[in-house]
Amino acid sequence: MGNCCSVQCSFENFLLRGWGFIVGHANYVCKLQQTLPTLTAALQELSAQRNDLLRQVDLAEQRLLKPFEQVQLWLSKAETMITEAEKLFADGPQQMNNLCLGGCASKSCLSSYKFGKKVAKMLQEISDHKSKGAFGKVAENQPAASVVVMPVEQPVALESTIQKVWSCIEDEDVGIIGLYGLGGVGKTTLLTKLNNKFSTTPNDFKVI
Repeated sequence: MGNCCSVQCSFENFLLRGWGFIVGHANYVCKLQQTLPTLTAALQELSAQRNDLLRQVDLAEQRLLKPFEQVQLWLSKAETMITEAEKLFADGPQQMNNLCLGGCASKSCLSSYKFGKKVAKMLQEISDHKSKGAFGKVAENQPAASVVVMPVEQPVALESTIQKVWSCIEDEDVGIIGLYGLGGVGKTTLLTKLNNKFSTTPNDFKVI
């Protein structure tokens, strides 16, 4: 008697699990009329978030900042997701035409099931990816530019002029510095010495 009860309980559990499996998979078809419009909205939101972040990166690069690798990776993944979601959206009308009985069944069950499963998976992936795209900063300062030290004729006495020009370089209110004079007075030598001075003097310049 005990064995019969055990077998009956096991069989009932098997049936319940099987029914739950069927219902779970049937939901991919039955809920397609809801999940497909939801995917469209999620795609628009992800595209907008991608575009906003791209603008931030472009502005940062214009200021000679270096975008973080994690930002570039997020943008790359977002681009891939958007392409895949657009393909699903393009197949949507055909899949919707396959639905019947008020959307609870399909003329092509296997096709509708696979499509509904892809839509549900894509929705989850987009939701997860959007949550990872809130960056406080998108870029950082570039490493200081290296200076190529150039040979210079040492006998030329330009130290006082170098100091004057260097003071102008350090002055934030000075935008452009003009060096002029007759040929042979030492303009090229002065510039060469200034170039070499960047290699030994600490500075905050991003581009030299």
